[in-house]
Amino acid sequence: MEHTELTSSSISFERLAPILRSKAKAIGMSFFTSEEQAEDVAQETVISLWKAWGSLSSREEAERLVVKVAKHECIDVWRREQRRPHSSLTISQEQTHPASNEDHSMEENELVEAIRQAASTLRKSERRLWRMFAEAEMQPREIALVTGINVRTVSSMLSHARHHIYNVLKEGGFIDG
Repeated sequence: MEHTELTSSSISFERLAPILRSKAKAIGMSFFTSEEQAEDVAQETVISLWKAWGSLSSREEAERLVVKVAKHECIDVWRREQRRPHSSLTISQEQTHPASNEDHSMEENELVEAIRQAASTLRKSERRLWRMFAEAEMQPREIALVTGINVRTVSSMLSHARHHIYNVLKEGGFIDG
């Protein structure tokens, strides 16, 4: 097998991602019977690949990383399916008025956790796009390239996800309004 450098002049992420994504999805399908779970594996793998892209030196290294990450993602998806979120998104009155910097930091950590919990209530398709946007810091155009979804659809789904998370946080008392 020929060693192919991953430089800006050779292979771009956009060109190689669909090939590697299908490889990750095939690994997901060999682990799960559900197309949706395999799709989760593929999306999470592409996010990890996107994050690591600048440090990869060859196409072969990218392919090895996809196999490794996809297998780990299969396990993670299975674990997430086993434990659905059951906790409530409410805060007590004393938590809304921090007394010190430590309290403020604790409140910030609680808000971050509440956002994670709110995001976990999104539909799977929205949750995947939201993670790509929020955690991998991908732009809608980049998400569209990786997922094969029209960029306007990606933008619409992200907007819906943002409003859903906002409303969950508002109902839980994390946001005044």
